[in-house]
Amino acid sequence: MFGFIRPVKPELRVKEADRFQQVYCGLCHAIRARYGRFYTFFLSYDMTFYALVQGCDQTETEPPCRKRCDAHPLFKRACAAPDEATERAADLSVLLSYHKLRDTVQDDRGLKRLAAKLLCAIGKRGYQKARERLPEADLAMVAALDDLQVLERENCDSMDRAADASARLTAAVVPQTGDDRERVLYQLFYHVGRWVYLLDACADVSEDMADGNYNPVVRRYGLTTPSIDEISEPLERTLERSLADVCMCFDLLDAARDADLIRNIIFLGMPLVTRQVLDGTYQTNGGWGKHGSL
Repeated sequence: MFGFIRPVKPELRVKEADRFQQVYCGLCHAIRARYGRFYTFFLSYDMTFYALVQGCDQTETEPPCRKRCDAHPLFKRACAAPDEATERAADLSVLLSYHKLRDTVQDDRGLKRLAAKLLCAIGKRGYQKARERLPEADLAMVAALDDLQVLERENCDSMDRAADASARLTAAVVPQTGDDRERVLYQLFYHVGRWVYLLDACADVSEDMADGNYNPVVRRYGLTTPSIDEISEPLERTLERSLADVCMCFDLLDAARDADLIRNIIFLGMPLVTRQVLDGTYQTNGGWGKHGSL
């Protein structure tokens, strides 16, 4: 995941900002308890968002617990109590992180590729454990990632085809329950994945052109310079189409828990990040030097 999905803090109430931080910290502790410290370094706001959405059908919230961690060894911090949504998010975070590293091994060269190979070797045992817990999700992710790599090798000039493969990888996080909620969640995370993939491509145009890496935006518009100013309007339209579907799906979920917090992320945070990436003002983690701090 890429860290694009985050709330707009000035528009949050204090209890909502606290709740987001508690879920983030609770997810970090869940990953550590189930897989050790290694995969906690890959935790992102994106998976915090997943945990919130996955558990939004619950009507009650357990009181937070207080724990120390490596980042805060002196004072205990409030953490969301473990639940099914947090534990599933921990498993999926490991799967997605491993497959992201695997994709880097396939796509990059030099030191980046070497570092990704080393991290894959270190994280393989945790990945195998997560795969045993969620075999269906892993199979769907592998199939989607393989399709994406084929398109990249072909230098595909269709943004939609490339984004579809990435979106299917993200939608694989949805549990297979066979009910209406599964179908709504699948569409929600499909379009979240499509949005993330295309937005990441927009943010990486300059770097990908310099390194000679595949970029669907560069291929689609035949860019010869790293500027996307002239194509920002059509890019914004295609990104907004996915955001509109995400908003519609969330409304269909009729969330009982964390509704206002999730609504802040979807209706305010994601459109804001879209504008920032397209106009060149986006900063990782909102400009904070340390991830995990709102």
